[in-house]
Amino acid sequence: MNYNELYEILKENFEKEGNFKTIEHLNVTIETIHFHSKKADLLNGSFSTTSCEKHQTHFKESNENQMLYGFSSIDVKDFDIERNKRFDYYILKRADIEIAEGTLIFFHGLNEKKWDKYLPWAYELAQKTKKAIILFPIAFHMNRAEEIWSDRRAMVEVAQFRKKNYPENTNCSFVNAAISSRLEAHPQRIFWSGFQTYSDVIQVVKYIRNQKIKSISKETSIDLFGYSIGSFLSMILKMADPEGIFENSKLFCFCGGMTIDRMFPISKYIMDARAAIKMQTVFAELLSSDFQSDERLGHFQDEKLHPQESWFKMMLRYNYFQKEREDRIKKLHHQIKLYVLEKDEVASPMEALNTLQGGYRNIKTEVEIQDFPYEYSHMVPFPLTNKIQKEVTEAFQHFINSASEFYNS
Repeated sequence: MNYNELYEILKENFEKEGNFKTIEHLNVTIETIHFHSKKADLLNGSFSTTSCEKHQTHFKESNENQMLYGFSSIDVKDFDIERNKRFDYYILKRADIEIAEGTLIFFHGLNEKKWDKYLPWAYELAQKTKKAIILFPIAFHMNRAEEIWSDRRAMVEVAQFRKKNYPENTNCSFVNAAISSRLEAHPQRIFWSGFQTYSDVIQVVKYIRNQKIKSISKETSIDLFGYSIGSFLSMILKMADPEGIFENSKLFCFCGGMTIDRMFPISKYIMDARAAIKMQTVFAELLSSDFQSDERLGHFQDEKLHPQESWFKMMLRYNYFQKEREDRIKKLHHQIKLYVLEKDEVASPMEALNTLQGGYRNIKTEVEIQDFPYEYSHMVPFPLTNKIQKEVTEAFQHFINSASEFYNS
């Protein structure tokens, strides 16, 4: 079976009704788990966002970024997005394993709305590692995003607004209109949505340890897989190691792993130029001023007050906190592997080497660089084009074998 055929079978079954599906001839089950995020009060627009419960510290809340464009689909307070609070995540597992003894938490890329492309990845990882693969959506992505953000007609209107009002802007599209608008309005959303997801994952692991997920053993090992921005989140989880949850976890990063300023996400599929530039500019200013213009974010990035959460700032810009970041990676290098693509224009292999092996290449993190023998991109490493399926299938199996051998070693 080639990659395209596997993709079609998994996609068809994934979209069927029901919370538990078995594909017998593929030896896989797909389980839907309903989830209620207990950390939505972190988000802008909540009455609780003005305080830090841990330190009983209060902050002034600014609403200046809430009504920027005049589009109701975009100008919505983060806390008011109900789909981001109550949603489903998914577990793919071998059907011949009743209770999984190993678990892999799988994070997707930026501006993703559907799990389709990841299903073959999760399936093969489940088959070869015997782990339960948890497909977990990052806040405001996948089924945690507003449905209207995927509505072509509504988002074309937003994209046209961005083109008309900012003629110097490039890579505007209906696909990236929502995320571009929202991140330009308030780039700090990258942290708060990541912090919510970070907290959600801790909640999931606690559910597992308390035997609330019947298909996974409470004694399971917990590993991490990150693609693109999912690698960024995974790196922070691994370095922060909240409550010792990820002390023994292995992390495999695909097309990612570098600091966020060394990723180049300007694309019709990710975000437009104006949003990307604003995001980088704001974080550069915040770091250089020690977060003086954002008291609340500065509080959560104070490593003395919030030693785990503050790893976020360590991964923002390559030239900031380089020593602290590299000292931490040196301790973890044997648990981390990167798999990057030579022609990836979003996540450059050179930047992966710079971040994970250090500026002086004195960190022994394994970074595997591949160049597939067909036209690929960061967004589509495994095209569904029929005429190249032999080459795509071979490349895909190489990627899967690299990850599986790492997890199984």
